[in-house]
Amino acid sequence: MLPIEAVFSELVDHLNTHETVLLQAPPGAGKSTWLPLNLMKSGQYQRIVMLEPRRLAARNIAQYLASQLNESLGQQVGLRIRQEVKVSEQTRLEIVTEGMLTRMIQQDPELTGIDLLIFDEFHERSLAADTALAFALETQAALRDDLKILVMSATLDSERYQTFLQCPLICSEGRSFPIEQKYIPVKDESQWLMQIVPVIRQALKEENGSILVFLPGQKEIRYVANALQGVLDSEPKVHIATLFGEQDKSAQQAAIAPSPDGERKIVLTTNVAETSLTIEGIRVVVDSGKRRAAVFNLKTGVTELKTVSISRASAVQRAGRAGRIEPGVVYRLGSQALFERRDAHDKPDILSSDISGLILESKVWGTQISDLPLLDMPTGAQRKQAEQLLINLEAIDSQGKLMNLGKRMQQMGSEPRFAHMLLKAQALEAQLTGITLLACYFMALQDSRVKCAPELSLALNQLHHNAPQTFTKQLKYWCKRADISHKTNELALEHLAIVVALAYPDRLAKRRGNGFVLANGAGVNAHSEFWQDSDYLAIAELGGQQGQTIFSATEFHPALLEAVLPYLFEQKTVCEFDQKQTQFLHQDRVYLGQWVLSAKPSSSPLNEAARTQAWVSIIKEKGLSVFSAYGDVEQLLIRMQLAAQHCPDTFPTSTESDLIADLSQWLAPFLSEVKQYNQLKKLDLKNALLTRLDWQKQQQLNTLLPERIKVPSGSQIRVEYQLEGPARLAVKMQEVYGMLQSPTLCEGKVSVLMELLSPAQRPLQLTQDLAHFWQSSYKDVQKEMKGRYPKHFWPDDPATATATNKVKSRM
Repeated sequence: MLPIEAVFSELVDHLNTHETVLLQAPPGAGKSTWLPLNLMKSGQYQRIVMLEPRRLAARNIAQYLASQLNESLGQQVGLRIRQEVKVSEQTRLEIVTEGMLTRMIQQDPELTGIDLLIFDEFHERSLAADTALAFALETQAALRDDLKILVMSATLDSERYQTFLQCPLICSEGRSFPIEQKYIPVKDESQWLMQIVPVIRQALKEENGSILVFLPGQKEIRYVANALQGVLDSEPKVHIATLFGEQDKSAQQAAIAPSPDGERKIVLTTNVAETSLTIEGIRVVVDSGKRRAAVFNLKTGVTELKTVSISRASAVQRAGRAGRIEPGVVYRLGSQALFERRDAHDKPDILSSDISGLILESKVWGTQISDLPLLDMPTGAQRKQAEQLLINLEAIDSQGKLMNLGKRMQQMGSEPRFAHMLLKAQALEAQLTGITLLACYFMALQDSRVKCAPELSLALNQLHHNAPQTFTKQLKYWCKRADISHKTNELALEHLAIVVALAYPDRLAKRRGNGFVLANGAGVNAHSEFWQDSDYLAIAELGGQQGQTIFSATEFHPALLEAVLPYLFEQKTVCEFDQKQTQFLHQDRVYLGQWVLSAKPSSSPLNEAARTQAWVSIIKEKGLSVFSAYGDVEQLLIRMQLAAQHCPDTFPTSTESDLIADLSQWLAPFLSEVKQYNQLKKLDLKNALLTRLDWQKQQQLNTLLPERIKVPSGSQIRVEYQLEGPARLAVKMQEVYGMLQSPTLCEGKVSVLMELLSPAQRPLQLTQDLAHFWQSSYKDVQKEMKGRYPKHFWPDDPATATATNKVKSRM
């Protein structure tokens, strides 16, 4: 009996009485196999759709469930993944993956005929799963109150998820045997890969059964497979299998299948085997503790694949593979102390990915992502970058409105970049013969990830004459989508830069010094072998440290793109003050993204508005310290900020960033007559700042936070304000005799620290409690000061004495 069976009745009851249910069940409980099959058999649901985040898991689960019914895939159990759809009118349980469910909801927001949505392995938090769940929750709330949603996972942040979904939580025990944990400390973390093979040898020697080795990616899998060959020569009954997402199906099935009797296998895998897969015969896990994570670089617009440490939750998932059939062992690379310092959960994709696809989906859905029910909300920087990319791809306009091309791109069901490239290539086919097929070649190269020359024209030409099967499969798929033949005598490589620009307009690069600057403003390094004399590159792939290494590109000339893709270019009249030449540059410029393609003296006159904008640009770059009077107005700025802090309903915020953002309002009128840099530096900054406050507010500021305070002697003493802590009043001690309390400002919200000075203006005492000082340590000060300054008044009772700013002889 599977553990999930024990909670099945409870789960069904909750689904009957609640719209959404949360299920936590560890590996081996039967949540991905037994549960959906028996929910289908229960007869309560006309059609069930289950989302699996990984294609390999989706295909294997679907095939297994179909076999349990003695049926072929596509009958009662269906599968819908990219390039593989097996469903029919008989299908009642459909396994889908990646963005398939999102497309289904977009095409039919009511999800006609579907009664139950299941989100399996939700803890993986793929961007596609987060998007689909958000749309499903909106469908449920607005259109289908009878739609049931079941969210389930092996390792959930249960309390947080339950709060977000506002639903009951059901927990199922797993069917896992005890797992012994062995920690293998690493002396040099940078050499971790070299220490994996000795650990595998140790496991082979100490334990029986087959071994599952978790590695970050294919590169590490190849290294370990080669390093193990010598070991296997002496172990004829041990063989190696590899398992990763890009493999063909036969190799994947071979890795999953049980070994022949009396033989053992070592399966080298990525994190595709963490969940929803059962690999026969495994009772030992060797965990490198590493995974390949896609980290989006906002500066370059590049998704970098980095090798990072896994979370504790992922480590538990991996270890669970060893206890599925009998007691097992996990060998963890690294000390136990290092393991316990890992993050509890992996960072969700939505916080570390390019979210242009999510924004496009939300635009088509008819909402902003800020209004979607998302467990985590992307950052403002992510949203800004993604929206700019969608503008460059003609999916939305500068106001954020969805364009017709954007709707068609979303319907393509691929990344916005590639959808734009293929649709625009088709539109340009009549003008540029062969560009659609060239775009399909480029798509196939991106999807198949075959290793080729960095120069794209060489790479595609090689693939045209001698293509591996993985590339040909992708090429046929995209040619079918474009409704063209994949066969041709010659590729139209003269259009290659246009194809790249259609997908990567932000990666059009212009030489700058020893490197290049991208259209998005980021700098990248020059290639060590290719494009040494090129001035312009259309870059397809970037990576390496900080995403600044060019992996593949092709040379182009801007005139070619300007003639075919004019929307990429923007003409601006710009006025800038060149500080080196001490003169204005007033130019008509053509921009490609953020870099200047060409510039010439402007034909329009240099007017006051253009000159003012030039000064504003300099101030934004340098800050308010560009003004000579900045030091003189620092106290005014602090007073204005304190006023806004303590009286926000009366005074505007006045931080430097606020002032810089609002320059065109308060400072621009003072810049109209400024024609030289020296004039700018000498500008009356205090008067300009005060214009942010009307006359009444200026009077209130002087009342609440005065520049000077009158003390008992009659003197007006300057107050020194600070943003944190009390204001400071430095005053001669004789001038505050008879004063028992330190003053407070801003209606008691700002206290004052008294700095009592000697006749020579040297500090004697810091206090905020004058009464206590007069009664205590004043006696010691009096004794010392009488001898040093005998001409000055040092009374025995300063609390009642008359304050003075004169010597005794003149009192």
